[in-house]
Amino acid sequence: MPEQIYARYLKPGEVLFREGEAGDDAYIVEKGEIEISIDLPTGKKVIAELGKGEIIGEMSLIADAPRSATAIASVESELLVLKRDRLLKPIEAADPIMRLMIQMIVDRLRDAPRWMREGDTTSPEMSKARQKAFDEVRDLALRRIQIEGEMRQAIEAPELELHYQPIIDLKSGILAGYEALMRWTHPERGFVSPGEFIPLAEETGMIVEMGRWALETGLRDHLVMLDAFKKAFPDKKPPFVSVNVSGRQLFELSEIDVMRSIIENSGVDPQQIKLEITESLMVHDADHAAVALDKLKELGILLAIDDFGTGYSSLSYLHRFPFDALKIDRAFVVNMAKDEASKKLVHAIAGMAIDLELDIVAEGIEEQHEFDTLAGFGCHYGQGFFMARPSPISNNIDLIENATTW
Repeated sequence: MPEQIYARYLKPGEVLFREGEAGDDAYIVEKGEIEISIDLPTGKKVIAELGKGEIIGEMSLIADAPRSATAIASVESELLVLKRDRLLKPIEAADPIMRLMIQMIVDRLRDAPRWMREGDTTSPEMSKARQKAFDEVRDLALRRIQIEGEMRQAIEAPELELHYQPIIDLKSGILAGYEALMRWTHPERGFVSPGEFIPLAEETGMIVEMGRWALETGLRDHLVMLDAFKKAFPDKKPPFVSVNVSGRQLFELSEIDVMRSIIENSGVDPQQIKLEITESLMVHDADHAAVALDKLKELGILLAIDDFGTGYSSLSYLHRFPFDALKIDRAFVVNMAKDEASKKLVHAIAGMAIDLELDIVAEGIEEQHEFDTLAGFGCHYGQGFFMARPSPISNNIDLIENATTW
């Protein structure tokens, strides 16, 4: 039996029945509450009631048929929607914090520990545990609401900035390119981790606007760094700039047209533009991804598959999609010294990429021996703290003007 998720709005005055060990129980809803339930393969149900601030333990299945004007909601396309009379309506009427808490409580219940699902739900300890879990979810929801509003301000202010991490030619030690990485410095809270705001930007759709900004800014900054590079290394191949592409950008064909327009109007040689695509995007909809990548590739730009070797790896991606390069995930690189299997895997990936005539970029280089080993494996490029940390454009220009090599 597949997992099914339901949400119900419990109207004030509604009589709610519960089937428990001591028989049916009933109470009158005093104020509007949201009930979330997840059917489990065991034939049991995990239930949460947001209005009461409680997480109720696993219990026997109860009827989910609507009573009076109560509506049943389901999760469709990752969005909670109210379902009444076969009409779908987003839960926009609910308080935004409540809507976030619905999704977050669902996530929490999915991973609810056994003591919460099967323990004594009437004990004082369980009551404290319920309240603690509810408080944690509420606080996190408030935090996310706050960050979402601040992100909009960050785009307009702007408080966002691109930092660039040099990508080095492992054979010559000369700068080959740089990856543009988004950074956010809040005026009061200071540095906000990308691990905190990027996933939320993906969820809310704000990553599309942020992605446009990153592409425009990255290409504009590239022209400045390119001018400095030509003066410092007049006889060397011009560097490229790598910009990450989000899933939402890739799977909205209208956004692909926007990206094409930005690239065409940037004044940057397409062969100096590299877009990095994560492997997981290929899994979501391979056919759509192929169309989107082909449209981008028509411009003559370079495409790289990011974090290769983790999670969703499939060799068919290298054949099906028009990639020019692959990036070996840092997890393999940092483990080479202590894990022979990781070292052999990196060597195998490098050999395969060379046979397929793909450029290889190794991420996460932190030691000289890693630099030397990867160069020996035939990896073309590398990046990591051993060479340079991500930093503002001014720092990168200084590295270039000083003709820095590694």
